[in-house]
Amino acid sequence: MLRFSFEQLASFVAVAEKGSFSKAALSLGKDRSTLHQHVGNLEIDLGITLFDRSGKFPKITFEGNSLLTQARHILYHAQVLQNSGDSLAEGLEESLTIYHDISLPISVIEQVQLAVHQQYPQTQLHWIHRGRAESMDALAEQHADIAIVLSKGSGVLPSKGLTFTNLGYLPFSFFAHKDSVLAQQTSCNLEDLEKQQQYTAENYLEVELGNNTKISGRIATISNIDIILSLLKQGGWALLPNHFVSSSSYVDAICKLNINFMTNDGRWSLILLTRNHQSTGTVQRYAIEQFKAAFKVITQ
Repeated sequence: MLRFSFEQLASFVAVAEKGSFSKAALSLGKDRSTLHQHVGNLEIDLGITLFDRSGKFPKITFEGNSLLTQARHILYHAQVLQNSGDSLAEGLEESLTIYHDISLPISVIEQVQLAVHQQYPQTQLHWIHRGRAESMDALAEQHADIAIVLSKGSGVLPSKGLTFTNLGYLPFSFFAHKDSVLAQQTSCNLEDLEKQQQYTAENYLEVELGNNTKISGRIATISNIDIILSLLKQGGWALLPNHFVSSSSYVDAICKLNINFMTNDGRWSLILLTRNHQSTGTVQRYAIEQFKAAFKVITQ
């Protein structure tokens, strides 16, 4: 059985942080005499002196300072427990798991994370980077609540049991290191690309985007785009999302190639998937709307 109350701990912490009983009472919205009583009773219950009151202002003792961090932790976790209980009572999800393709812009993740945290601070978002097939399996097996994946291709719809929303089309271009042979050319044709090393993101091989752009006789499959950007220093080229290069630390070293058989950047869509018969929760609906809003900004 505990010999102290949460009110006593809150008063103790407030006095320690504010430096006086008057300021602590004001911050807690209580009378100063009430805080004196709470702290005094806590000292009796614990059998130690928490503050030296011989001066004008209370001075925390060695014993009090030793317990202060633990008291803060107890109050913090008690508040988390209460907030979680309130969220569950309101029917809010405790967490959301989002599987996403490597092409999902980090700016979108940041925007959705911030918006959800501000609106529903007790809901934890889990961001899991996986390919299209694994993401769809995770949805079907209820390991994921939302999946952001590359569109399979023209006219190809997701598996039955899944609902999809086309978030928008991201521009893709051919990139190489600025010091490479390809970057020195005023324009590159198909034969130029065929002769050079090609790097392809593993996830792109699950959709037509990757399979239709196998051009070189030497193709290396890489699971991480950052690794591709680094390897381009050694030569070769890669088809990459424009936003990934422009927001990376390699932005000054990697350049877009002038491809003579393309007049515009290529585009490929990202789609948002959920389960058909899933009971969509409040936070999940809010997160989906935030994804849509974020993509309107970057694809307009």
